[in-house]
Amino acid sequence: MNDSTEPSPTRADLARELLRYKMLEYSEDFACATWLVDLEFDVWKWCDEGSSGVGKEYNIRFSRECRALAEIAGGWWVYEDETVPSDDGPVFIPMARWLEKLAERTRRVKSSPSRHP
Repeated sequence: MNDSTEPSPTRADLARELLRYKMLEYSEDFACATWLVDLEFDVWKWCDEGSSGVGKEYNIRFSRECRALAEIAGGWWVYEDETVPSDDGPVFIPMARWLEKLAERTRRVKSSPSRHP
C-alpha cells in the first residue's frame, strides 16, 4: 500500500503535461529546436486553417490532438506570457488568457502591412 500523501494527478494535470510533451517533441523532431518560434500559434491555427507543404496531414491531426488535450487541461502552452512569471519558457496559461493572446495577435497581424506583394 502506498503511504504517500501526495494526491494523484488529475485528468487535467495529465493532459497539460502530455500537451507540453507533444509540443516540445514536435519542435525537437521537426526543427531540432527546444521551442519553435510561434509554435503555439501555428499548432492552434492548423486545426482551423489547415497546413501546407510536407506533412500537412500530420500537422492537422497533430493540431486536433493538441486542441483536445487543451480542452481537458483548460489551457495552452506558450513560450512566454506577461501574466505568468518564468525564467525560461514554455508556460501554461488558462484558456481564457490564450484566447485573448490569440485575438491580440490576430488583430496585430491584420493591421500590419502585408509582407507579400
